[in-house]
Amino acid sequence: MPILDCNVTNCIHNSDEKCCKGNILIEGADAKTPESTFCASFYEKSEDSFRNSFETPDTSLKVDCEATNCRFNTDCECHAEHIGIAGSRACDCEDTKCASFQCTCGCR
Repeated sequence: MPILDCNVTNCIHNSDEKCCKGNILIEGADAKTPESTFCASFYEKSEDSFRNSFETPDTSLKVDCEATNCRFNTDCECHAEHIGIAGSRACDCEDTKCASFQCTCGCR
């Protein structure tokens, strides 16, 4: 499983820049740049958000990926050694991105 770091600290699943969800989904089927991808698992924290106290951050988790143009995507699963999810001021999932996305040859 890839090692995942996430700077989307206002996500309900984020704890110490690590994800507590267990698995996430990256979308951006026709993406050619990281900005065209996003973490569909993002859910913005609010003051009244419930967080399960039994969830613990994990740096290694399953990442499903619909960004078919990414060189790390194999059968809709990410196989990068390290994944960075960015979007420190995200309000919804489309404000996030997979900073590790690398377009396959010929995309640009």
